[in-house]
Amino acid sequence: MKTCLVVGAQGFIGSAIAAEAAARGYALTAVDLDNYAECRGTEADLLINAAGNSRKFIDDQDPVRGFELSVASVMNVLRDFRCGLCVQLSSGAIYPREDDPRFNAEDAPLPPAEMSRYGFHKWLAEQLVRHYAPRHLILRMGGFVGPRLRKNAVYDLLAGRPLFVHPDSEFQYMDTRDLARAVFDLAERPDVPPSPLNVSARGVASVRQIAEWAGVSLPPDADRQPRTRAELNVDRAGQLLPLPDTATTLRKFIREVQSGALTLP
Repeated sequence: MKTCLVVGAQGFIGSAIAAEAAARGYALTAVDLDNYAECRGTEADLLINAAGNSRKFIDDQDPVRGFELSVASVMNVLRDFRCGLCVQLSSGAIYPREDDPRFNAEDAPLPPAEMSRYGFHKWLAEQLVRHYAPRHLILRMGGFVGPRLRKNAVYDLLAGRPLFVHPDSEFQYMDTRDLARAVFDLAERPDVPPSPLNVSARGVASVRQIAEWAGVSLPPDADRQPRTRAELNVDRAGQLLPLPDTATTLRKFIREVQSGALTLP
């Protein structure tokens, strides 16, 4: 039986990865803060690091803490565990032009001085994986919905919370369960794709569209929030595996939440 070690297995993305590993019959070691020390030294055929920091504001407010969460933590994982293939879940925030797929294909120039602090830390973590993990797969990801969703514009709309982006802001959203399937489909290929690889859903949806699909009203001050956009170029990933589209993903997720099939925290 193949073995799989998932770091961050209790998190939003990690829990979907761990569930997919179990469904595929892997002997799973689920690692999180509460059992990290006792799992140290575990070996596995496949290691998936889903423990990366996703709170971008930390890197702006406290770069030292951001470095610890996004860079030092990756070095710890590479030191503490052994594996045949290391999958590092990274971020599309590495690209200075995360907003436009014409400028964020995998071969786009990456001048570190133009990166955000968060993106720079994610880029540094990728260099550690390249150096210390002989066999690796680095996936740069976009936005997500799925079980255990706790933040982003979709969560804010469905939970009746204030918005922090303009209604005409546009984003890609992939379901974490689709991501988990994609991770294993890629990792199980006899020829592991070259890294990095952008992985997300196809296309974007505006916050205004999402509100319409959910049948909810926009907060009265939403138009005062900053307008932003995020869309990764996923052409290369689309040649390797079927990718869902953002609109279909969101409509399905909204139905799950509103029917009670999924409960938001």
